[in-house]
Amino acid sequence: MKRLPKQLTIILLITLCLAGCEEFLEDEIQTLKTEEVIDFREQSRGLINDIYSDYAFNYFSDFSIEYLTDNAVNRSSPQHLATGFWGPTDNPFGNLWKRSYNNIRQVVQYIEEVHNTGLPFKPAAQDSLENVRTLRRYFGEAHFLKAFAEWELLRIYSGPSAATGDMLGFPIINSILASGDYTTLSRASFEQCVDRVMMDLDTAIQYLPLIYSGKGNSNPGYSVIETGRASGLAAHALKAKVALLAASPAFNPTNDVSKWERAAQLAHELIIQNGGLKTLQPYDFRREDNPDHIWRLRLFRQNNSLERRLYPPTLFGQGEVNPSQNLVDAFPAVNGYPISAVESGFDPDNPYANRDPRFNRFIFFNGDHCFDNSSGCQNYDTLEIFEGGRDYFGGFIPNVGTRTGYYLKRFLNDLDFDPSVNDAVTNLPKVYVQLGLTEMYLTYAEAANEAYGQPNTIPPGMTFSAREALAFVRQRAGISPDPYLDAVALSTDDFRELVRNERRIELSFSGERFHDLRRWRIIDTMDNVRGMKILRNDNNTFSHEEISVEDRVFDAKNYYLPLPYEELLLNTNLEQNQGW
Repeated sequence: MKRLPKQLTIILLITLCLAGCEEFLEDEIQTLKTEEVIDFREQSRGLINDIYSDYAFNYFSDFSIEYLTDNAVNRSSPQHLATGFWGPTDNPFGNLWKRSYNNIRQVVQYIEEVHNTGLPFKPAAQDSLENVRTLRRYFGEAHFLKAFAEWELLRIYSGPSAATGDMLGFPIINSILASGDYTTLSRASFEQCVDRVMMDLDTAIQYLPLIYSGKGNSNPGYSVIETGRASGLAAHALKAKVALLAASPAFNPTNDVSKWERAAQLAHELIIQNGGLKTLQPYDFRREDNPDHIWRLRLFRQNNSLERRLYPPTLFGQGEVNPSQNLVDAFPAVNGYPISAVESGFDPDNPYANRDPRFNRFIFFNGDHCFDNSSGCQNYDTLEIFEGGRDYFGGFIPNVGTRTGYYLKRFLNDLDFDPSVNDAVTNLPKVYVQLGLTEMYLTYAEAANEAYGQPNTIPPGMTFSAREALAFVRQRAGISPDPYLDAVALSTDDFRELVRNERRIELSFSGERFHDLRRWRIIDTMDNVRGMKILRNDNNTFSHEEISVEDRVFDAKNYYLPLPYEELLLNTNLEQNQGW
């Protein structure tokens, strides 16, 4: 991604610091004179480039949302919003509302002040292929980024009006607002907002390359150097994600099957555009050219914030994120059967043996000494998470340790860690994935099952079944053959539960589970968070005892979330959601 010119960067920073309802949507950058924008020429595209930073490396924001679920807790502090104390002024999503509208505003200004004026990218070569493609690409990027900002508003703040019960979305903005207009905006209907996002994504698809490929002058404007920007494939993926939300029980109370059909069709279209069902790539968040990462962003190299904050104490980390026993129990046995099934062969006295390989790749556990589950590996000293062990709370670093008996391994790079070195340094890249192929397989499996039933049957107009899509997800985990999948695919209800469990595992710690529980209208049935207390016996065997870690208390009103309280004060036309 190109660095913003200093002059434009200063203006953007000033913009973000302005406060007040009028200044929020009409400020220095919005009223920048046309001649000043023209003077920036190709640098004026910084209006678009700047937006990407808001969607990059959001790991820790995702973790904070995971703490609202039964998947994890923070090692140092309970999550009071998840324990029955969520009030109308609480806002775990920070400035997302303002950030989204700021990004929409920058897109609108780019379209009106740059694109629509015909400002060339490179004035000296206006007719060059690079110039023509770049102008088209930025116009497509603008619509994608606008749609992504709208998508976040749609997913988080949509809900029934407290006054009328009508399902509402967010205020739609498609032009620069005059001073004071912000305080007159009203929320559009949920369906209108879905249509708006889809229209912006259709425009993006029309103007963006499907993927970025080739190097340098071989594919000017569309080469791999642009990877990380919006693409046509990313727009297809977001359309499927929006459609899945719209089809879900929280926003489709009458269970209109056509909405499930649309979600299945859009996920199918994405998969076909990507070359059809194919084997998923190994888990690797270092790899910058992973084709499964439909839209990924990258932070700088030489950054080890994840390692420092996630690794266990004896690996010189802070152990910040503690996965729950609830999540651990969701990982099946190595043969694919849930551990509650006799066929799994699960041994409660040796609970970490013969588990789904994803468990070893995602979770640090007592006795763990390997970054993955490869045979004979010994990446670091055996972890001691038993009571009194070095990785137990306070065992190695005072007041540092897990509350659940586990630490988070997912997303970390394999450092080939040397415990004699008191550091967790890596110069490997870290990619942050906003839209991935695994999620699209899961989206198709869920939507096709709900729309057509019969998970083993290929639906009309499709080229593969819901079962086939889910099989590829489990095969990447090493589950093949898969008799359990074969059995549950005979029942729509059983298949639904398996899809939901696979989403829980595959999308863990990406912030998705909280929104899944809301859209499925089951967040009020969430179990309390459990952990594992481990005792070392005199003969060096271990005893395991489940413990209660943190309550989870949600009500039906939590299917929908409150609008930011400060926005309601600024704009009295905004209707709050029911229950808040």
